[in-house]
Amino acid sequence: MAMEEERAPEKGRRGGEHGNGREDFIGALPDDVLLYLLSFLPSRNAVRTCVLARRWRTLWRSVPALRIKDDRQGYRDKEDPSESDDDTVHEPDYDGRFIDQLLRRRDPTPLNVCDIFSSYANFIMCDDSEAEAFQRIEPWIRYALSHEVQVLRVDASSLTANLALVSSHLKKVELRFVRFEGSLDFSSCPVVDVLEMSSCNISGNILSGSLRHIDIEDGCFGWYVRSRISAPNLIRLILDQDGGFPPLLDSMPSLVTASVAEPIEYEKNGEECFSVVLERLSTATHLELITPYYQNSVFRMDLKWCPMFSKLKTLLLTDWCLADNFIGLVYFLRHSPILETLMLQLDMKKYEIYKMFRDERNKSREQGYNSREHGCNSRDQSVLSKHLKVVKIICGKKQDVEVQRILKILCNHGVPSEKIAVQ
Repeated sequence: MAMEEERAPEKGRRGGEHGNGREDFIGALPDDVLLYLLSFLPSRNAVRTCVLARRWRTLWRSVPALRIKDDRQGYRDKEDPSESDDDTVHEPDYDGRFIDQLLRRRDPTPLNVCDIFSSYANFIMCDDSEAEAFQRIEPWIRYALSHEVQVLRVDASSLTANLALVSSHLKKVELRFVRFEGSLDFSSCPVVDVLEMSSCNISGNILSGSLRHIDIEDGCFGWYVRSRISAPNLIRLILDQDGGFPPLLDSMPSLVTASVAEPIEYEKNGEECFSVVLERLSTATHLELITPYYQNSVFRMDLKWCPMFSKLKTLLLTDWCLADNFIGLVYFLRHSPILETLMLQLDMKKYEIYKMFRDERNKSREQGYNSREHGCNSRDQSVLSKHLKVVKIICGKKQDVEVQRILKILCNHGVPSEKIAVQ
């Protein structure tokens, strides 16, 4: 179907009527309101409004949003484009041609949002499909940046990218299903505030002096070289890692909230001579440390650096804190002086399996640790009892022997039983 800005009757303009005699309430709205409403439509549909009435004929050109889809399933033109006037935008064989026309004919209106979905690489049966797919959408990204876009979203299945973002207006970046061969360097985006990534492969570093929020869901980092996240102004970090080595975190003195989920396939990269994550998370007020495994936990490995969590008020720990005779739990009871809320989400069945298979060397080491750590002094009791308000243990087995040991440890560290809830 050809999309043309056809001539429309005078009725239907501002304050007019539709052909059925009813008043045109939408047409009576101011242009800025109509443009705002059109900005929520896919760009193809926004262009189609050009046939509604004369007033709508060029309105699409000033919509402050691009929402474009490139899946190689566009519509074939049924009419000869040469027969149309200059203001006609056609639906071509492939979405790429439509998008190129759209950007060429659009007014230079600043963009609030650019939303790009591309599954182009899935339709190309060649080894270079991912690189070709990125070359295809790269001009659209450059166009958005040159038109002062504030929010950039790229959802591109099987796409390998090497983004070089330069913008003094970009505030938020959302990326999904993108593989990055190099670093994500936002040093040329001085006001970018939020980075959200979902199901992305990240081989390089993430660098920014302005980012305040980073949310990485199902992310996979490199397997051979440890990546690095350097964002000194970060106040919120959500790191849900699906594979690769945990990234090395640089200093984050303003950090308030952090949730870090360790990859389930993590293996030690030798004995690290530095703290990978815990030391940099020690400034947080609210913290979640999540991993379902006991051996090879980067959290346990980092405990040897003895960071003090002097600002921590809310803490969630999972199964890893039970390993080595509750080393993680005891550590945070000793190193979180103003902790108010402690939550333990535990899978006791997995813990029983862990105990079954640990070797004699680990047993003897744990026994030695037990004699050193399960004692407590009056200072531990007084510090914790003043601040800790609630301990919630979610385990499904209230009468479990290990749960009783946890309760004893809490009691030994000055936590009264009335503040403990076992679910």
